[in-house]
Amino acid sequence: MLDFSAIDPLTLAALIACGLAGGFINTIAASGATVTLPTMISLGLAPGLANGTNRLAAVAGLATATWRFQQAGAIPWKLTLKATAPMVIGASIGAFGATALADRWISLAVAISLLFVLITLITKPAELLKEESVVANNQTTELGPLFYGLMALTGLWAGFISLGSGVMTLLVLVLAGKIPLKTANILKCFVRLSSSLVALVIFGLRGDINWLWALPLSLSSMVGANLAAKLALGSQASQWIFRSLIVVVCLEAASFLWRLNPGLPA
Repeated sequence: MLDFSAIDPLTLAALIACGLAGGFINTIAASGATVTLPTMISLGLAPGLANGTNRLAAVAGLATATWRFQQAGAIPWKLTLKATAPMVIGASIGAFGATALADRWISLAVAISLLFVLITLITKPAELLKEESVVANNQTTELGPLFYGLMALTGLWAGFISLGSGVMTLLVLVLAGKIPLKTANILKCFVRLSSSLVALVIFGLRGDINWLWALPLSLSSMVGANLAAKLALGSQASQWIFRSLIVVVCLEAASFLWRLNPGLPA
């Protein structure tokens, strides 16, 4: 049985705060791990264990967001399921690889992905902010091999390490799938929920989750996701999502560089 009295009050407060922020960011844009992962590492959790612990919070927040979007009738399920299948396959492979990979290789992969994502966001604003169109449940969307291949690779990264995977998912949905940003963001929540659930099971079976920290982190993530879902359904959602993506990726890059500098505290 978990003994929550063993958690220092300041640590518990930090977990609740970053869970709220992480759940909110995951829903309105992506990559709530920008907040949760560095926080857990700075509180003393090993990077590999923090990577696994974060998966429960991701699942809890994304499940809450998906439930809210479903209540609003905003999820195009046929299109969503098409995007989910390759993502789940990739995530299954990636999660196994992450548990066996050294932290220095994980850091190198993070650096490369952040650079790619930031360049894409800066150079493709028009494509990301194109006019919103209705994507009906019965619409037959032509998604080619490139889309499915990129979704599988994105799933591979999502299973490997969650940092940056949400932004990558959105970029593939919008740029390769030609799905408007607001709809893609709603669709993204279920797609990432499925891949995160697979990764959670794998990390859990390997014992790479600190359940004592994961539970308060997850409960607060659900609250943050619930708040963000309202904003993500609004008329100005695309603008909010795009701006949030820029901020999130810059924060990811700053956090990563901070932890790489040996002269600064981790």
